Amino acid sequence: MGRVLLAFKTFFKILTDADLAQSVEEIQQPSPVSKIEEKAIVAPKPSAPPSRSDALTLLEALQREARLIDFLNEDLSTYQDAQVGAAVREVHRGCNEVMQRYFAIEAAVSAEEGQPYEVTESTNTAEVRLTSNVTNARPLTGTLVHSGWKAAKCDLPKWSGSSESKQIIAPAEVEIS
Repeated sequence: MGRVLLAFKTFFKILTDADLAQSVEEIQQPSPVSKIEEKAIVAPKPSAPPSRSDALTLLEALQREARLIDFLNEDLSTYQDAQVGAAVREVHRGCNEVMQRYFAIEAAVSAEEGQPYEVTESTNTAEVRLTSNVTNARPLTGTLVHSGWKAAKCDLPKWSGSSESKQIIAPAEVEIS
């Protein structure tokens, strides 16, 4: 009952004493530190998911589906040409499937190689590289040596592994006997 009586006395004292009222009001205000702490507790920042280079994701797909890294790291000098050729067919098939699925690779210029090709003022300079006797005058006519390549899309899968595995392209394989 003592606190109730103290509260009533303080209430009436605050009504008549401006200095006391100001002191009580300051006590009632939360400190800036406690506001910051309160926000940190209420809304913690979510941790960012681990990230991985898209280049490693592409390498992982090329290894998984075409064994590209195994092929490139193999010493081919111990094999006959026919054996290398047979291996290349499988690597080629797998790599092509990955590239088409993720990038839909197509010719940069839709013209037949070995045929005349005209370069005008409106020709996209990113699509065509001029070689030999190049001048600034347009139009220029030359022979299409290579039709180039472009990606019709770029659709790499989102990687969802852990921080510990972000550099792993292919895990080691252990056969249990």
